[in-house]
Amino acid sequence: MAESKPLTSKTAVAIAATTRLQDERRRVLDLLYQPILGVAAYSLATVMWQQVSLTADLKVEVTHTDLLALLNISMSTLKESRQRLEGAGLLRTFENQPDRLPELIYELQQPVSGEMFFKDDLLSLLLLEVVGERQFDRLRQAFLPRQLKRDKWHEVSKSFLDVFSLDNRLIAAPPKLIEATKAAFSQGDSSVELEQPTASDFDFGLLSDLLKRSYTDLSDLRQYRQLIINEHLLYGIDETEMARYIGDATNLATNKLDADQFKRAIAAAYQNEAQAVVSAKKNVTAAKSSEGTEEAALVAAAKQYEPMAFLAQIRQQQGGYVASGEQRIVEQIANKQIFSSAVINILIYEVLIDLDNPTITQRLTDTIANRWAQDGVKTPEDALASIRKFKAERDKPKNSRRRRSTKNIKETLPDWAKNDYQPQKKKALSQSDQDQFNEQLNKLKKLRDGGD
Repeated sequence: MAESKPLTSKTAVAIAATTRLQDERRRVLDLLYQPILGVAAYSLATVMWQQVSLTADLKVEVTHTDLLALLNISMSTLKESRQRLEGAGLLRTFENQPDRLPELIYELQQPVSGEMFFKDDLLSLLLLEVVGERQFDRLRQAFLPRQLKRDKWHEVSKSFLDVFSLDNRLIAAPPKLIEATKAAFSQGDSSVELEQPTASDFDFGLLSDLLKRSYTDLSDLRQYRQLIINEHLLYGIDETEMARYIGDATNLATNKLDADQFKRAIAAAYQNEAQAVVSAKKNVTAAKSSEGTEEAALVAAAKQYEPMAFLAQIRQQQGGYVASGEQRIVEQIANKQIFSSAVINILIYEVLIDLDNPTITQRLTDTIANRWAQDGVKTPEDALASIRKFKAERDKPKNSRRRRSTKNIKETLPDWAKNDYQPQKKKALSQSDQDQFNEQLNKLKKLRDGGD
């Protein structure tokens, strides 16, 4: 939209910012934005940030003559530089009401993070075009997050509620002051970048852009962030497909996402599409000439499919179907985000194929998952190693295990099992108490004989 008045050197302008320029964002401005802005536009941005930083309220009123003097450029160059900053998302320009001063307001915008810059197709393509592949790759490497090697480590960090105490009633129903504060911080521009998801291969910025043309309230992306991650991890849904499911499950009257409808639609669609996925069991059971090749085939299949597709194919090969309880159990394991999709697939295979169970049960799944967590399982190979370790321990002769653990048993014997124990006289059990005891004993025997 064209300005109602021509820009002159005497045009009064207020330069303002909502927050100070952060050091890390200044680095992004210097290294990534500068090449695509050019010297004049980059200098204009730098000078305006310097001017607002000199005031407590991050607002200063100047004339364009002041800016021209600071930059030593022409009026036409200043106007073109301003437009380049606007196009790059670094500046927003507003006209004041007629006959009111200042005539214009330049509102400075924080540069995006380095990660978001490279995820933005337009910005990254323009940078590549300007600096070339070699410099682009150097810049990309400079902003890539460092990958810490901790594959064989088991995290023992405490969670917030493990350390700090809060009234559960306050957590369930936060005070009005907390809700009002959250709302105040949420009133910013909807384009504010989202927290980065746990799934590194899912671009929430792209999902947000895709949904800007829909009726969906974008604040729901924050509220249902974890749900969206889980559905992506379970079914391998990409950003475009996820946007379609979210749009279909959005209530047009309220613009709010119906989470239950969203989950039902995805589950139904992927059960119907199970026939289209190459048989997971076929890949798993191929090449059984040796244990090594069989395990390699299993690992390859586990890495290729998402958990629900993997489970659906096993069920299809067995001539059955995925029960709602099985789907819920797999979702619960995925929600904990302890294991990758490939490890969850090995868990499914272990329960249904290796242990030959007719269905996935909560108790058995939790037992195996807890053992793997304690063994620090991070990859499908780790999971198979944990299975081998467990089988080796289980198959050892009982006498050797008993001899090895005798010392520990003696150290932890209860008083009634010690040689010098003198039992206290107690009243005889009533017949009802005896019957109850016998019933509990029989249950324990059954659990011992048929347990996992």
